[in-house]
Amino acid sequence: MCGIVGYFGNVARDLKAASDCIAHRGPDMQGIKSGVEWKVAFNRLSILDLSDNGMQPFIFDGVHVYLNGEIYNFKELKDEHKNEYQCQSGSDVEIVPFLYRKYGLDFLNKLNGMFAIVIIDEKLNRKLLVRDRFGQKPIFYKFENESLFFASEIKALKHIVDLEPDKTNIAVNFSCWFLPQPLSLYKNVYNVNPGSYVEFCRDNVKEKKWYLPKISVYKQSFRDIEETFLDLYKESIRIRLRSDVPVGIYLSGGLDSTSMARIVKDMTDENFYAFTANIKNKQFFELNNTDVDIPLKFVDDLGIKHYITNLDFEFYNKNIISIIKNYDEIFLNSGVLLFYALSSVANQHGVKVVLSGVGGDELFGGYPWQSYIKHLPKQLVKFFVKKQSVLYYSRIQKILNNNVKLGKIYQLIFAPHLWHPKSLGGPFLPYMNDVNIDVDNILSEISKNYFKYSFNSIKNDFYNQINFANIFTTIGNQNYMVDLGCMAHSVENRSPLLDYKVFEYMMSIPDSKKVEFGQKGLMRKIFETQLPTYVTQAKKSGPTMPLNTWFVDSSIRNKIDFFLNKNLDYVAEYVSYTLYYAIKKSIGVLDSHKSLPLFAVLNFLIWCKINIENVHVGEDTSLLEFID
Repeated sequence: MCGIVGYFGNVARDLKAASDCIAHRGPDMQGIKSGVEWKVAFNRLSILDLSDNGMQPFIFDGVHVYLNGEIYNFKELKDEHKNEYQCQSGSDVEIVPFLYRKYGLDFLNKLNGMFAIVIIDEKLNRKLLVRDRFGQKPIFYKFENESLFFASEIKALKHIVDLEPDKTNIAVNFSCWFLPQPLSLYKNVYNVNPGSYVEFCRDNVKEKKWYLPKISVYKQSFRDIEETFLDLYKESIRIRLRSDVPVGIYLSGGLDSTSMARIVKDMTDENFYAFTANIKNKQFFELNNTDVDIPLKFVDDLGIKHYITNLDFEFYNKNIISIIKNYDEIFLNSGVLLFYALSSVANQHGVKVVLSGVGGDELFGGYPWQSYIKHLPKQLVKFFVKKQSVLYYSRIQKILNNNVKLGKIYQLIFAPHLWHPKSLGGPFLPYMNDVNIDVDNILSEISKNYFKYSFNSIKNDFYNQINFANIFTTIGNQNYMVDLGCMAHSVENRSPLLDYKVFEYMMSIPDSKKVEFGQKGLMRKIFETQLPTYVTQAKKSGPTMPLNTWFVDSSIRNKIDFFLNKNLDYVAEYVSYTLYYAIKKSIGVLDSHKSLPLFAVLNFLIWCKINIENVHVGEDTSLLEFID
């Protein structure tokens, strides 16, 4: 896991400041190298082969490779090619330039891992940016004046190329509650799409898919599913435990993380730690305390070494400014705080690698809020996914705006290509009429591409196609949240459920089988004999923070309201005038949905102060100090 920043083209840039600003991604070793029309700075986080031999780039036959991420099956690849190439280090990356030279870009299909790769082929004068199948590692780029600038985080790009906020993309961020792939908050800055590569040419850049799965859905018995899934899942976890540093797990009360912990405990408990969060007052937000009570009982039952961190207003007040400064999107989802808090504790205890449960919901039947589509005629929905009538929908939406439920129903039936990326959003949609058409045009183009990709990858199960399409929405968002939260504290995240063999197999199981026993019921049934009932029968609880209890103190709320009113013009200028007017008319609009809108708008205004006004922020600046 590392940080990369650089450029291709006939330009000259000093990369030192850009590299320094993402030193948290790789604090162990730093280096800057250059060649003909290229220059790259690399910050290394040492995970495999802690010696200097693991430093990148790795070079073979004129091929230079920089890789952020991990190749989990590197040992098998080295062994397979040992008669042709002898690696000199214990690094997982050293084999990559050899594989590229031998197989061309087809070598990517041999990799089991998460990665953003920079490839410089001096013999063929070819320069590439490559991203893994599910977009677990980011690589942002901007093409300008016949040069391509790229970085692991956008904040590094700002040091080598001018960036301008994209108002429509910011509105998209508010509408969807995240940014769909490949968008960023800046004009002409993109994240390489999952499973794709970008090739640099002097007059343009070309993006192409390299991950082109062909998944057949077929009937399977429960016993076959159980046996095959567990075999693949255990192997996925086994290769993700490969590390020369201690490994931990972010443990919630859910099936994903508890099942991983159970399997790891059976494999080994050497240098393995669990990190849990005590989310104070969580029971007042979701009416259950699953994410707090179950992990503590579970680690005690299994005898896993564990550490607890508190998540409350004190943590938020102390850390939110530095988090927003680090975060390259609008910080809308309060659950992201969890990754920052747990990663900080992991770092304090010398743990550089953690496991997390990203992808579990998509594999086992999707999200509750996306299940509504299953109540509609399948052929009708498929017809309108392909039809994509954006302007017609947007005009109707204006008429239906006063009845939010009717508007959502209309969108679900007649504009599912827009419903899909917006399915997680909600609080701000009724107030953003002035930007709906621009937002919908962008989302229509993006969803057209990823639905086409999804339909080509899975032929005969529409609901699996919907969940596959989440690679570009909810999965992409989770990967990004986890990456920034973990890497802010120099911790590498690994997601066993996003092993491509696990993912493709689960997409071969009919969706109806996955939900036969209720929401995520198939996974519950698989683990009912391996996990205690207090885990398998627990109510689902998400990582959302109990914000409505954090902002109840009148002295705190008065300061927040004053800051909001003073800076609210940013909402009109960069998001939506009608949203601005609604908040201006009644600030109580922000108190709906248990204060999530208040949290979101406050964080956005702080983002504007830092990224647009360029207000200097100290590392220890608290929220109440910043807004005072």
